[in-house]
Amino acid sequence: MAPVYLLLAVILLVMTCGRMIFRSTPKGVDWALEVAFIRLEFPPDQRDIAQQLAAGLAEVVGIKIKQLKPEHNLSQIADWAEDKIYAKDLITLFVVAFNVKCDHNTTFRNLVEKVARKQSERAELAVSA
Repeated sequence: MAPVYLLLAVILLVMTCGRMIFRSTPKGVDWALEVAFIRLEFPPDQRDIAQQLAAGLAEVVGIKIKQLKPEHNLSQIADWAEDKIYAKDLITLFVVAFNVKCDHNTTFRNLVEKVARKQSERAELAVSA
């Protein structure tokens, strides 16, 4: 009976130590989780959009996105990027991705409101069609 217990102990030890030694490689940063704090700054109907936009910006500017407040404008956000980008690049990105017009003084709150308005217009058109 002792060999059976010894075998089970060895198997348990190998399984435990094996998980510590052969860990899976870490995946990338979950930007949506990192910027979830921004949801609290917006009304319920805009929270998902704010988080989505902030996560996209986080991929561009990095961990400095944690400084994001609704009052920050696109120029300030562009300055956070380690690899220098310009506000006009962000503006082009939002025009292409969401078909919203903005300038370098557009605040994050205004951007979220514009995208939310544009998405509600598209939803209304889809329902009426």
